[in-house]
Amino acid sequence: MTSPRVVILSGQSLFTEGVASRLREHLSQLELVVIDPRGMDAIKQIADFRPSAVILDSADAEVAELCPLNEILMAVPTVKVLQLDPRREQFQVVTSEEKVAGLVRDLVDVIMPSD
Repeated sequence: MTSPRVVILSGQSLFTEGVASRLREHLSQLELVVIDPRGMDAIKQIADFRPSAVILDSADAEVAELCPLNEILMAVPTVKVLQLDPRREQFQVVTSEEKVAGLVRDLVDVIMPSD
């Protein structure tokens, strides 16, 4: 079984650094990297690592500005993005998949899947 690969986007905030530390404690097989969104080519670094999950602090405006969700999903189309909200003590999971859309019917099938 392969180890989960996780990216934490952090501008060195204590909150996300704490999350990284706790994840390392609980998941010994975890491959985890912390990427500074202010660094050069942060989106490329994420894509090159090929993570199964990206964790970010939804309250961090710098992360949202420098690494927009749509760019993360374009770089790693099947990634799960976990947007942590420390103020409300919850997180949102954003998942993505790619589909071929040659016809409007392809969109309809996703909007209203048949049983």
